[in-house]
Amino acid sequence: MIRSLAARVCIGAAAVTLAACASDEIRSPDAGTRMRVAAAAEANGQNDIALSMYGAAAARDPDNAEAQARFAMALLRTGNRPQAERVLAAAMERRPGDRRLGLLLGRLRLQNGAAGEALSLFDRVLASDSRNVEALDGRGVALDLMGRHPEAQESYRRAQAIAPDSISVANNLGLSLLLDGRPDEARAVLEPLARRSDAPQRVTANYAISLAATGDEAAARAVLGEGSGDLRALADVLRVNRQVIEVTPTGGRS
Repeated sequence: MIRSLAARVCIGAAAVTLAACASDEIRSPDAGTRMRVAAAAEANGQNDIALSMYGAAAARDPDNAEAQARFAMALLRTGNRPQAERVLAAAMERRPGDRRLGLLLGRLRLQNGAAGEALSLFDRVLASDSRNVEALDGRGVALDLMGRHPEAQESYRRAQAIAPDSISVANNLGLSLLLDGRPDEARAVLEPLARRSDAPQRVTANYAISLAATGDEAAARAVLGEGSGDLRALADVLRVNRQVIEVTPTGGRS
């Protein structure tokens, strides 16, 4: 009888323990569960809930690079760039070899004008993945912002060899050639790009600038239509203002 009673007590205690564990699991889902809930909320346009859940997942698992990246991207969508950059920088300290984190932080560094830091991040990605198109493209942008146009063009051409249909890479190459004082070569790169049915408006505008830079203002105005303004002045600004180089958002259209 005593042995039977003791057994029942042990079983009861175990059941209570299991119930407590189950209750804790319900109250405190893991990072993966939180990210799935966040993704569902995001898909339904509930960005505030998504941001909260991504933040909770990132806080629960600080070594989870995917959680940190998604939280940073959610912050960017709300316009909170400074916090997104802090999240990525902290995550990179814990996971310095993570390529996705490096690419995201590199793009943010570019947008903040920290070209040297961005270059280091892209080079770190390329050290482990020499064919990473996004890193090669970002590296080119960083070099252009630093005035190192021939090196930038070499990086873009390496990216083109891997992804010949990339719009952003070809567009950045054309802009780099313009900045390097080589408008005829820029025009040759941008013209077929502008004729593509999927070319965004910025590519058409860049092509028009290359036409103006080569002295064909009439053709440039025909491309842009009425209200195109002083194209020659715009072309001159382009040649001296490195900040006009496109910074393609991560995950954006190629």
